[in-house]
Amino acid sequence: MKLIYAVRTMAAVGILTALLTQRGAAFTQLARWHSDEKYHYLESNGLPTHKMMVGITAWQQQFPLPQDFTGGNAFRIPRNPVMAANPISAKSALFSGAIAVAVNGVPIFNPIKNDGVTDTLLAGELDEFGGHCGRADDYHYHIAPLHLVDTVGVANPIGYALDGFALYGLTDPDGTTPKDLDSFNGHTVNGVYHYHATKTYPYVNGGLRGVVQVVNDAITPQPQTFPIRPAGDPLRGAKIVGFTWPGPNKYSLEYELTGRRYFVNYQMNADGSYTFTNVDPGGASTSQTYQRPAANPALYTVNSTGLATGYVTRVNGSQQTTEQFVQRTGNAASALPIDVANGQVYLILYGSNLGANANGTATVGGVSTQLAYAGPLTPFNGVAQYNILVPPSLVGAGKVDVSVTIANRASNTVNVTIR
Repeated sequence: MKLIYAVRTMAAVGILTALLTQRGAAFTQLARWHSDEKYHYLESNGLPTHKMMVGITAWQQQFPLPQDFTGGNAFRIPRNPVMAANPISAKSALFSGAIAVAVNGVPIFNPIKNDGVTDTLLAGELDEFGGHCGRADDYHYHIAPLHLVDTVGVANPIGYALDGFALYGLTDPDGTTPKDLDSFNGHTVNGVYHYHATKTYPYVNGGLRGVVQVVNDAITPQPQTFPIRPAGDPLRGAKIVGFTWPGPNKYSLEYELTGRRYFVNYQMNADGSYTFTNVDPGGASTSQTYQRPAANPALYTVNSTGLATGYVTRVNGSQQTTEQFVQRTGNAASALPIDVANGQVYLILYGSNLGANANGTATVGGVSTQLAYAGPLTPFNGVAQYNILVPPSLVGAGKVDVSVTIANRASNTVNVTIR
């Protein structure tokens, strides 16, 4: 469908500009926000712009790699948090996964590591900014990223706990130092509860005062990480002394061991693989390349019922028009029924995780149909567009499920309504 391909960015730019509202000019290259009536969604690659890993003296030989915290794998922050009858303390639970997310899109974990005992800061496992990498080479903080206060200002949060309550720096928005923090590092100001960072344990929110769902000691749902290589082993006596970006998608980590300097240079290749090159003090090097397992394609939704994100393109001969299938009223979104009896109707849907192979199929209302286009949506880095022919046999079908399959990888299911 050449015509469909030609207009794939027309209505798209306006819709995505509203959908992916970027909060805070300092983070427009790092994080994207969008919302529905229940949640704020924060999408990112999980990497900050500051230097990482420097200062770590207890190193597991993990390296910061970009993560895909987009689409169905984005952070989900409740718009209207509710105080829980039984709050969860980080002293005795929540040792797996994130408990908050910083406004730059980097996850914040419990200060106590997953053994339930070790304070990561006191153990020498954290860098100068309070972060390190997990076993999936996923960078995250374990203490409050206080450097963000200089960027967002004291009046604004530096992050949000996954129960929806804001996380501020060392002071309240008016600049005063709080004197009445509870055991969760939070208090209520003008009727609104929020958390604070502190320089001593628990450093961040000391658990969750709000309602969340916990499965296997982790808040769910939350973004998942997908390792590209086997987890590293501790390198006793090593200290990380340098980290640089020699070029786009290129990284260099320098460490010291027994008074000698070593480098690990690594980069993302055009096919999505990563090559790691270890350089010893004498300049000798060895390299190994790892391929990240392909993630399933993801289709974006505009509300908690799974309503798809996008618009309709209708083709009648040489004429082409665009229509909306989502109606917005304030923060709420509802379905507008799509007429499929007039011309050829294409769903133009947005998502992520397209991968290198754009060949695929689509299913609408249980009917296999043409996936006319699958590719990147310019200028939104990381966003994919899927153009799907709606079978005319679905006239009067009502609410129908929609999914795509790319290279035998099935997406999540979203829905639209057909009249």
